[in-house]
Amino acid sequence: MSSESILQDREAKDGHALPVGAVQVVRDDRNDNTEAAPDIEAWSFPSPEAIREELSKEFTDEQKEKVWTEAAEAVKASYDQLLARWKEEMDTLLVYAGVSSAVLTAFNVESYHLLQPDPSDPTLAVLQQISAQLNGYTFSPPFLNSTHAATSVDLTQAQFYAPASAVWLNVLWFSSLVFSFGSALLVLFVKQWINEAKVDGTSRQSARLRQYRLNGLVKWRVGTIVIIPPILLQLASVLFLSGLLVLLWTLHSTVAAVVSLLVASFFTFFLGVTILPVFKGDCSYRSPASVAMYVVLTCIRNMVLWVIRRVCREIYRLVARWIHVGQAQLDRLGDFALRGYADIPTWRGRDLNMIREHHSSLDRAIVTSAYSTTADGKFLSSMPVIFTDLDTDDVVMCFEDLGRFMDGEWGHLPAIVLDDVPIPLPMCALYGLRHLLARSGKVGDEWLNDIHVILHHYFMGGTVTAHMAELACKTMCQLAVEDRQYRHIAVKRRQYRRVFGLTCATLKLLYDQEGFGHTYDTLSHVRAMYEVEMAAWDPSQGFISFRDTTLAVSMLVHCIRATISGRSQLSPVQADVMLAWGKEQLSRLHQWLRDLSWTGLHKGCLSLSGHTAQVLAFRHIASHLLVTNVIDPLTALGSMQGGRELVSKELSVTIKHAWLRACLAYPDFAPRDATYVWSSGLDQIDSRLAEQLDHELPLDSSVPHAT
Repeated sequence: MSSESILQDREAKDGHALPVGAVQVVRDDRNDNTEAAPDIEAWSFPSPEAIREELSKEFTDEQKEKVWTEAAEAVKASYDQLLARWKEEMDTLLVYAGVSSAVLTAFNVESYHLLQPDPSDPTLAVLQQISAQLNGYTFSPPFLNSTHAATSVDLTQAQFYAPASAVWLNVLWFSSLVFSFGSALLVLFVKQWINEAKVDGTSRQSARLRQYRLNGLVKWRVGTIVIIPPILLQLASVLFLSGLLVLLWTLHSTVAAVVSLLVASFFTFFLGVTILPVFKGDCSYRSPASVAMYVVLTCIRNMVLWVIRRVCREIYRLVARWIHVGQAQLDRLGDFALRGYADIPTWRGRDLNMIREHHSSLDRAIVTSAYSTTADGKFLSSMPVIFTDLDTDDVVMCFEDLGRFMDGEWGHLPAIVLDDVPIPLPMCALYGLRHLLARSGKVGDEWLNDIHVILHHYFMGGTVTAHMAELACKTMCQLAVEDRQYRHIAVKRRQYRRVFGLTCATLKLLYDQEGFGHTYDTLSHVRAMYEVEMAAWDPSQGFISFRDTTLAVSMLVHCIRATISGRSQLSPVQADVMLAWGKEQLSRLHQWLRDLSWTGLHKGCLSLSGHTAQVLAFRHIASHLLVTNVIDPLTALGSMQGGRELVSKELSVTIKHAWLRACLAYPDFAPRDATYVWSSGLDQIDSRLAEQLDHELPLDSSVPHAT
């Protein structure tokens, strides 16, 4: 069994694995006479503890281990391939660096002579003097006369000046040699880092250690350093070819300064990459030199600390015996002197401590790395299985990692992510939101930000199952209720998708269009969300409150239709209780429409500012909301068997009168080319009202219209 079938097995065990549109009708008649009516008022959303317990039992340990093993194997394959590629590149570069250094050495052995005076120059001067003297002799017998004045030859060497061409030649060639040797040394460092980074096995501990090493490789940019040696070798080649055009060498002061600077730079870098792993456990610049330095510093630290404590111990004994000082200072000195101290962990022990401290984030990185390195949908679909093993913050960060990967790889959510996996990305988002609901503390800004991160990956698409529909209903309804308390943060709310509206759209899609059946628990979630929204009705909030209330009315009708449709998995007693509640709430709707005062409800109906524009647009927008959220749902309810008795004629007339009052409060001055008219329901609200009234009470043709 592969990991991508785990959630399908979960569906089969619960008996919810139904194709879209094929809804199971469950009418439990076994206890018709003995079943007690549920207390609808006593029902409440599950507590965070109950949600955590439910999530912990969602998947078995075998299923979780299966997912972890597959994720670890995927990361191991990618990790080993990365190290093997780097090692192969380093081997090739090392051979080239050796050949390049050998060639440069041969040239430099000859070029440095250009910076010294020629040792044959003094001998040549003496010979020239002798030749001049011989040429000056004349023979007049019996005398030998000299016409060339005798001069003393200064055999001391005159000050030598190396030609500028020789200086630059040696600057370039010796710099090229430094680059070549530096790249070879850097290649040796990288090969050592690669050997230190290797991790065998696919156990959870090995997977965590491998992920810890992989995080270090990314954080410390080892991949960037890997590309430095070929660049250095390229620079060495360029410098060597440039040096062929000039003539000089590095024994000259200018050459010495340039080469010394280069050598110092390389030495500083190599010393830095050797020391950093000693103080940073996740640094990937590991090498035998780093291990040796860590061991030496650890021994020095322990020895120094031991000496200091011994000295403090003797001071404490003398002070306590002979000198009277403050008790507090003496106690602190004694604690430091006599208290045992923890030794610095070993090289590998430090890694294990870091793994233990960050095990949740490493586990999260394992599963997200498995998907980001392979883009295999099975890791995406099986991700909810291991959410219970992660901290809530790491669950949220899973979606941040996915978002960064998808934005960087594709720029948007690709269709393959949605179509090629049986349980799509929205299922992961639902389980992520479920874990947010299980969080004990919910802080305003942090809570809103986490909701936004996960909701970015939530939508209804791809394959939808009955279990997914149930999970979406329960999760989104409870999330909408808890989100209600943060809606007063107006600035923040503009940055986030409205959970309540998204929840209503989800319910309409899954249960009204796709035809899935409710359970009593899911209907109770919808009912609780409706009651919270109705209780939040506040005319002073203007359009926002009016819109949310009409949307809540559509959820009320949704519950009633689901109850009387016969598709829901309700016992007769549960259906009777839910239907009685629906009738009571329809009476409440009747009263709300009768008491509705339209004055001021236009505030905030447009994103643009301006009182006049909002007044002109509100009648169009209000008609659209009434048609979509009130009239059409009630019409659909009245067309169902048993629904006509619920939608009374008085309620229809009340809706008509409410709309007439809206027309009086907001005359229609809107121009036909206004941008907001596209969403208007003015062209159909009269016909919808007439249909609702069964043509028995047609609208009065004298409805006031603006001229």
